[in-house]
Amino acid sequence: MLAVKLLIREIRNGDVLTLLFALILSVSTVTGIDLFVDRLQTSFTIQSATLLAADRVVRSNTAITNERMEYAKEQGLETAQKTSFSSMVFSNEGLQLSQLSAVTGNYPLRGSYLVDDDLFGAGYSVEDGPSEGDIWVSSRLASLLGVGIGDAVQVGETDLTIRHYLVRDPGSTGSAFAIAPRAVINQDDLLKTQVIQPGSRVRYSLLLAGNEDALNQYEAWITPNLEKGERWRTPKSGGQGINSAIERAESFLLLAGTLAVVMSGVAMALASSRYVRRHLTQVAVIKTLGATPKKIAQLLLSQLAIIFLVGTGLGLLLGWLIQEVIALSLASLLSTVLPAASISNLWLGMVTGLMSLFAFCLPLLMRLFDVSPLTVLHPAGKVQLKSLQLYIIALTGMYLLMVVYTGGLLLPSIMIAAIFMVAVAIGIIGYGLFKLGRVLTSGAVSGWQIGLASLHRRLMGNLFQLLVFTLIIMLGLILIGVKSSLISDWQRQLPVDAPNHYLFNVQEGEVKQISDIADNLQIPVSEWYPMVRGRVVQINGQDADLLYTSDDKEPELLSREMNLTWSNELAEDNVLLEGEFGGNVNGLSIEEEVAKEIGLKIGDTLGVKIGGLDYQLPITSIRSVDWSSMRPNFYLILPQSILSDFPANYVSSVFIDKDNVQSFYKKMADFPTVSMLNVGDLIQQIQLIIAQVSQAIQLVLFFILSSAVLVLNASVRASLDERLEEGALLRTLGASKTLIRQSMLVEFGFLGFSAGVIGALAAELSLFGLQVFVFELAPSFHPLMWFLGPMTGFVVVSIIGLYAGKSVLTVPPMRMLRSL
Repeated sequence: MLAVKLLIREIRNGDVLTLLFALILSVSTVTGIDLFVDRLQTSFTIQSATLLAADRVVRSNTAITNERMEYAKEQGLETAQKTSFSSMVFSNEGLQLSQLSAVTGNYPLRGSYLVDDDLFGAGYSVEDGPSEGDIWVSSRLASLLGVGIGDAVQVGETDLTIRHYLVRDPGSTGSAFAIAPRAVINQDDLLKTQVIQPGSRVRYSLLLAGNEDALNQYEAWITPNLEKGERWRTPKSGGQGINSAIERAESFLLLAGTLAVVMSGVAMALASSRYVRRHLTQVAVIKTLGATPKKIAQLLLSQLAIIFLVGTGLGLLLGWLIQEVIALSLASLLSTVLPAASISNLWLGMVTGLMSLFAFCLPLLMRLFDVSPLTVLHPAGKVQLKSLQLYIIALTGMYLLMVVYTGGLLLPSIMIAAIFMVAVAIGIIGYGLFKLGRVLTSGAVSGWQIGLASLHRRLMGNLFQLLVFTLIIMLGLILIGVKSSLISDWQRQLPVDAPNHYLFNVQEGEVKQISDIADNLQIPVSEWYPMVRGRVVQINGQDADLLYTSDDKEPELLSREMNLTWSNELAEDNVLLEGEFGGNVNGLSIEEEVAKEIGLKIGDTLGVKIGGLDYQLPITSIRSVDWSSMRPNFYLILPQSILSDFPANYVSSVFIDKDNVQSFYKKMADFPTVSMLNVGDLIQQIQLIIAQVSQAIQLVLFFILSSAVLVLNASVRASLDERLEEGALLRTLGASKTLIRQSMLVEFGFLGFSAGVIGALAAELSLFGLQVFVFELAPSFHPLMWFLGPMTGFVVVSIIGLYAGKSVLTVPPMRMLRSL
């Protein structure tokens, strides 16, 4: 009860409000951002799942067994099935080889079909697939067959009625080289067609949807039982481009969360130091009344526990409201409704509050045990603090918070390293500047001289404030750099006109004709590549099947037939890392990640089977490939002297805008053997993620910078008592308000400008580390930061400093002297 009474009295006097507010700010910032990031990441995963048409997919060359279906049902998972195969589709006007999918009635589990009732229409969404006896065909297939809505076509031994034109089939982007044009039928009609016979090339898919725990349980059960040719697919593994986009989105948002943790640590450090100073006299009085160290410890820890419970509770509530406000403000920009926030994620806010108090407040409170009762007679006395020890504890606590928040060591290490370098730079530069200011202002009589002299007179306090201001400016500039530079770099890697259609099964004589059509429609076409099918069967003379007996460890290069090509020049998406590349080199070129997966190097030999013939070829070069470019790329590039002996079809990619879609599709109807795959959905998905991340970073920036203003205000008020004393003395000696205001403006302006310069340097170095080591982008210089940093520091710190210290100007000298 005594602890409660003392705490209530201090709240009335405003002594503990700073610490309580800092705790609320810390917990609410971390909680709000964490909840929103979790919702946005969950939304990304859900949207990505629409590309698979499910949360998880098992793909197999054999029919799905009842055992796998039953186990999924036992785990409470939704299931659907899809069977993909090639077959001829007949009409009265002709016939056409097509890629068909037979799906169960509840397919897709995630996402929806896009269909239309007009040829080459934009489409509208439908949740369920075709009914029994119906078929949905793509507009291109309908044009090739000369059929329309309501007409009948024949697939195998059964007739089916066209009900819709298929615009988009969820999950159809799983293979970049699937045979098109497409059509979809009901699973119940599959047996009636009788097109699947022994030896038919069929792909079976088991689609799963449900809660994450059940999916993880199913994955743990099925992974060891996967047979040769079977694959377990997740939304992230569904494609190189979307996987990279999601991972970078998470990195951007985790960066924002990391900066929020740093901001919280600064707020707690400021508040805790002021909190301890407020308790000096109180603890001394209690000791003079005979309180034992145990009793004092109970009082202080009880007060700290109450502050923790109240501050954390209010912080969690405020954080929940913050993420709701952010989500509502983004509602018009998101293509899907964000999932509800999870109460289970509130733990991070509670951990933040607890670790912040332990790291930034408890070590200082423990020093209060050493307060002498004589402090009652000398209330201005100070507690002897072990500064180095306190800084180490505070930085360790801050680092642990960032590690917990990001779930890794790289981002926290970069941020701590940047903070350490900033602190060292401030210690050296700040001391030198403040010392110089003292020398230049000997016998100060003007406002600017008094202001510069004040910098050295409060050396440690001003150095700490310089550190706080610099950190805040640095964090703000980093977020601005992420928003304006890193996001832009990312967007440049996936330009608006990135190819959105693949053209393949093109014969050599058709290449020029299709290129001419594209040129007439002003449609950009990527490089044409000849393509031959082949399989890697040996590595350095050893059979590949003997090297990898465990199916789950078999590299992708060895698991299936590959698309092979030849080229005399490297594509613009490829970078030569090792070896020689060119038409005169009698060897093959391999993609970097594939080579790493198997452990291949220059000089190793691969045995490649093509058309029943075996070839032993040395690796003469290793390339890196940008798979997100959406242009054709290959794991292996072989010499033309080998592949030119085999029949090849050509592949390329094109970007077709919405104005040219119908025209190009109609022109392509004259090439019935050419297959065309629309990967525009994948492109739109990646671009949507970029846009969402950009908006999220912008809102997080606003929130953190708003919090920074409060932290700046608190840091100025931390030295307010000393400023009041100094101001009272100057007023007593006859100084005018203008002179005092001028001295404060010089002091805070110089602090802000210096902090801006050092903050810009630190932000530039931090962005370099983030670009190179985290986001894997080419480093770039950010000249705008070198203008924003100093100018923003000067203006903002000056305004906040003058506002926080306005009482120095308005309180009469005699009244201030009585209050000291």
